[in-house]
Parts: sequence; C-alpha cells; structure tokens
Amino acid sequence: MADPVRALKDAQPVPFWLDDPARPDAASALVGDVRCDLLVVGGGYSGLWTALIAKERDPSLDVVLIEAQQAGWAASGRNGGFCEASLTHGLANGYQRWPDELGTLERLGAANLQAMEDSIGRHGIDCDWERTGSLVVATEPYQADGLAEFAELAARYGSRLDLLDQDAVRAEIDSPTFLGALWDREGVAMLNPARLAWGLRRPASTRACGSSSTPARPASPTPRTASPSAPRTAASAPAGWRWPPTPSPRCCAATARTPCRCTTTR
Repeated sequence: MADPVRALKDAQPVPFWLDDPARPDAASALVGDVRCDLLVVGGGYSGLWTALIAKERDPSLDVVLIEAQQAGWAASGRNGGFCEASLTHGLANGYQRWPDELGTLERLGAANLQAMEDSIGRHGIDCDWERTGSLVVATEPYQADGLAEFAELAARYGSRLDLLDQDAVRAEIDSPTFLGALWDREGVAMLNPARLAWGLRRPASTRACGSSSTPARPASPTPRTASPSAPRTAASAPAGWRWPPTPSPRCCAATARTPCRCTTTR
C-alpha cells in the first residue's frame, strides 16, 4: 500500500481552476490617489460585470475597479463550475419564501443566465461555457412521486422541467439505481469559473480602469446627501493599476485604447 504522505508530498494548496498555465499575470499596482465617477470594489464576477456594463451603457463614465488580490482570486475562481438560472437557490426554496413574486423571479433568472451567455459570446470569452442542464434523480419511489409534484410546481411559475421515468433516465445515466429524474434542460450551464473571471477582465480592461493588489479605504467622510458640487468618488490606495493604461504622464501605465482621467501621487 502506498504511503499517503509520500504520495502527497508534491501537492500544492492551489484551487483546481486557478492552477492553470493560462492564468494571466497579476497586473501592476496603483500608486497614489484616484478620483472617478464610479468605484467598483472587488474583481469577482459582480465587480467585473458591473465595471463592464457601466462603460457599455455610458462610455463617458470614469470607472475604476480595485481588487485586493487578483481578478477571480476568491469565490469567483474557486467554485464548482455550475451556473444556475435560479435566483432563489432553487424553485422549492423560492416557493416557500416568495410565492407571490416567484413567477417574476423565475423569469428574471432565466433572462440573467441568457444575458451571461450572450456576454460571453459577444466578447469571445473562452471559459468552456456549455448549457448542459441538470438532472435531479430519484432512488426511492416516494422521491419519484415528489419529482412529479415538483414538475407541476415549475410549470405553474413558467419553468419547464421534464419528468423522466426509469428507462428515460437510464438512457442519460446508465445505472439501475435511479427510478426517475427531473431534467432542467435550459436552466444550468457548466463552465470554467476562473477563465470566466480572467476573460471578463480582458474586455473590461478596454473600457474601464482597474487595479489589482489594491485594498480600498475611505478617502473622506461621505456627505449624507449628494449635491451637484459634491466631489466624485475617491479611491485611495498604496498600490494598484488602471484600466485602460494611458499614455498620459498623470496616469499609471504606458498605452491605452480609451483615455482615462486619473491623478496620481508618486
């Protein structure tokens, strides 16, 4: 029998998705203070898409994104790779908590998943996105009955879940263990989560300004009410980088597609 300690002696504590030779290098850090129209804190999916969509909607905005580590470093780069349309962590959970709004939530969830797929295609992001769907399987007769009730519930709220008998589910998963299944054909995609984050960083970098290795701290007290003369958002950091780099000596790098406005203290 092999010695497990010896077998693991070369193992590294690196998340699977992030242990990729295609992993981009960390960007250089921002130096000094930056003022902008919109400051996005965090380079995960939400932050990257927020910066990207903000610039797509209004290219005149001066957008800065800061990240304490690297884009996709945290949960966005180390999850299971399942992307589900549900906004309620499952239909049953949504039904228990928001039955009156569940139809709207289901519709918005499906639209959100499609918008993600469209964005990935539009920007040519290579993240192995595939709309595989998912199967919920039954191994006991009472579970098969429950799946039928669940399919009826989904239909009431505008979602389609196909009920499979034992022969039909075995055509998909050749095991006699499963007595039936519920197939959500459209509501789940599989992907490489780290490559999605890295891929979002690329189109965002041509439209916004961003920084890695840059923690945020309040630059000044925030007024309770905004006024036309109120100062723009300020990001103060010891280190970071901007999207896009610009040739201006007042910015932090050397090349640019879209000018950005920033002031730095070196």
